[in-house]
Amino acid sequence: MIDRLVNGLAGDKPLFACWSGYRDPQVVRSLAEQDFDVVVFDAQHGFHDETSILNALPGVLAAGKSPIVRLPLDRWDMTQKLLDFGVLGVVAPMINTKQDAETFAASAKYPTLGARSFAPRYAASLYNLPVNDYVLKANQSTLALAQVETREAYENLDDILSVDGIDGILMGPSDFSIFMTGNQIPDAYGPDTIEAVEDVAKRTRAAGKIASAFCLTAEHANQLVGFGYQLISITMDGSIVGAGAAKAFEGIKR
Repeated sequence: MIDRLVNGLAGDKPLFACWSGYRDPQVVRSLAEQDFDVVVFDAQHGFHDETSILNALPGVLAAGKSPIVRLPLDRWDMTQKLLDFGVLGVVAPMINTKQDAETFAASAKYPTLGARSFAPRYAASLYNLPVNDYVLKANQSTLALAQVETREAYENLDDILSVDGIDGILMGPSDFSIFMTGNQIPDAYGPDTIEAVEDVAKRTRAAGKIASAFCLTAEHANQLVGFGYQLISITMDGSIVGAGAAKAFEGIKR
C-alpha cells in the first residue's frame, strides 16, 4: 500500500527504523521481518547503490514495511530513479539553505509541485496501482526529508521548512554536534546541542511537517519521542550483527 508510511506517521505513536548499510537483500529482508516499521537504505555512508536497493526492495515491501533511502550528497538524479524503483521516502544530506531544499524538492515531486520526470510504471506495479493512480498519489505518499546536520541548516531551518515539497527533516545528531560545537569528535546528544535537537522537532512540528532523527540507543530514542520526533532510527545492521555475535559467546568458557 503506497500510503503505508504517511498513514503510519499520521498516527499517535512514533515509527521506528533500522539503518541498512549492508547490500545483501537477504540481510535487508531479515531486518524488515523484525519489529521495525521502516528500513532506511544508506547510500551516503553505507554500501548501498541503485542495484542493491532495487534487489532488496521487494523483500521490504513483502514484510509490510516502508523503504526509505538516504541519498549520496547532491545526487538529485538518483532521487528520481529510487522513487521510480518504489521507495516511499528519500533523505537528502547537507540541506543547508532554502535553495538546497528547493532543488531537492524539485527532484522528488511531480509537477506542478516539482520536476520529477514521468516514469512510474515499475513503482506503480509494486503497489498494485494503475500508473495514473500512482502519479496522482505519489506527491502526498512519498516523502522528501531534508537532513539537518549543520549550524547553517539550523539557522535556516524555518526557510527550509517553508519549501513546498519538503515533507520534513531528519536530524543528523553526530554531524550536528560537530558543526555546532567545533569539536571533531561528536557528542550527539550531549549538553551542548540537546536543546537545539529539541528545538528542531518543535519548529518542524509547528510547521506541520515530519520530524525524524537518527540515534543508536533506547535511551536516546525515548528522549527523541519526548521531544516530538515521529520517525526514529534506533539501530543499524552492523550493530545488530555485532551484538548478536557477542551474545552468542555469553556464558562460553574459553
